[in-house]
Amino acid sequence: MTSVPESDAWTYDDFTSGELDPARWIVMATKGADGQSHPYRDRNARVRTGDGRLELTVDPFTRFHDSDPRQNNAKQMYRSVRRFPVPAAGQLAFEVDMGVRTRGQIPYDPVDAFGTVNLFDLDTGVVLNVAATNDTVYAVVERLVLPGVTGPDDHYMHRVVLDVPTEPGREHRYAVTYRAETQEAQWYVDGRLTYWARLPVPVAAFSAGMGLFSARDLTHYTRAERERGQGATGWWGPWRIRTSVR
Repeated sequence: MTSVPESDAWTYDDFTSGELDPARWIVMATKGADGQSHPYRDRNARVRTGDGRLELTVDPFTRFHDSDPRQNNAKQMYRSVRRFPVPAAGQLAFEVDMGVRTRGQIPYDPVDAFGTVNLFDLDTGVVLNVAATNDTVYAVVERLVLPGVTGPDDHYMHRVVLDVPTEPGREHRYAVTYRAETQEAQWYVDGRLTYWARLPVPVAAFSAGMGLFSARDLTHYTRAERERGQGATGWWGPWRIRTSVR
């Protein structure tokens, strides 16, 4: 007899409050190469919520650095206060609508200005993102270098452009799932499977995030080539979580 999956679904945040709920979201921060904690916050950020979504505008971007990507790439990013455990014999799924409108972005450059849906685990360094610009939607699979967790030999990052037509401000419904038994992640856009990957390590829990970024390679582009007055607006919501156990 085939067992029937047990599932549970709920809304983590529907963004109906007039302010971003600090019990659910905080500004992401990490230690930089200088050993100091650096919040992912841009002084030009404008935030609006209360109508069923979080809207974030940073125009132009001002958070840049010449040597440390952690102080450069994220312009403003929020992470969930809660970590979401992965069922040992099942699947964890995140779903959220996101729209992105960039300004001054280099056409078809995926990292000049973009918005993100982020899933990450700082215990393993695993990152599963969806990103969007005015003209491109892509998946990101990455393993970060984290002191005491991973080393340079563990690091990798793949950006995979998805077959998803888009345009400035076009909203899509994104879902990312992870299954414990197979260590497989799947990316869905507007209900359609667009990519999958098998992770090199098991993940016990994920944090969620959302933000605006500009991440041209610091070693290949000058400050003038990276900071040209570009900016972006992104909006997200609601965040839905689903677990299923067979």
